[in-house]
Amino acid sequence: MKKEIYIDVAEKIENPSALTQEQGNLIYNEIVPAIEQGTHVVLDFEQVESMITAFLNNAIGQLYGKFTSEQISEYLKITNFPDIKKSTLNLVISNAKKFYSNQEKFNATAKEVFNS
Repeated sequence: MKKEIYIDVAEKIENPSALTQEQGNLIYNEIVPAIEQGTHVVLDFEQVESMITAFLNNAIGQLYGKFTSEQISEYLKITNFPDIKKSTLNLVISNAKKFYSNQEKFNATAKEVFNS
């Protein structure tokens, strides 16, 4: 039998609005040790009324810097995610995969753009 933990996002962040990077970090910091220990994580968004990209970047996007896509797919299950935000989640995941697959090039490009 596989080990599994359940995280009610709104309960964990103590708010139905997921609007900050700090809130995202709370979720990330719950997910990481679970996956490292081979525990499956169910992330439930049922009580979340609103969320922004910054929250998703920190809660889910930065997982791609620590784990492979395969590990995340195997160990993380997202439930009750609002349909209206699915395109945002897909964009966060796509950007995270690009960023973490070639972080040095990304940083060099960003430095070039911002310093010119």
